[in-house]
Amino acid sequence: MMETIDFDREPVVESKARRPMTELERFGVKLALVLAAALIFFYAVAAYVQSRIENSVMLFKGGPVFWAQVEKKLDSLADEPDLPDQKKAQVIETLKKLSAKYRPYIDALSHPDR
Repeated sequence: MMETIDFDREPVVESKARRPMTELERFGVKLALVLAAALIFFYAVAAYVQSRIENSVMLFKGGPVFWAQVEKKLDSLADEPDLPDQKKAQVIETLKKLSAKYRPYIDALSHPDR
């Protein structure tokens, strides 16, 4: 009725024997892997270069686009709040000190006959 199972014996599994790859097949596999890696690398480099070019093109716009941006920036500068009076006085005092410090050099450059 009931059969006993022998766990010590090796199972009989029929496997299909794989033949070794030929030199040409190995070359084809290696070539495919190298080409795939190269394509991925060049795609990544091209995407990076394209993004850098697009970013630099934004800086060098000309014509009407350039002048529209200039007008927009001038308007934003004109609408900014002015400096507080204390800060203005501090800036003027600093400019006076710098002017007194470097006045002899500026005078020597501006009057070559001296």
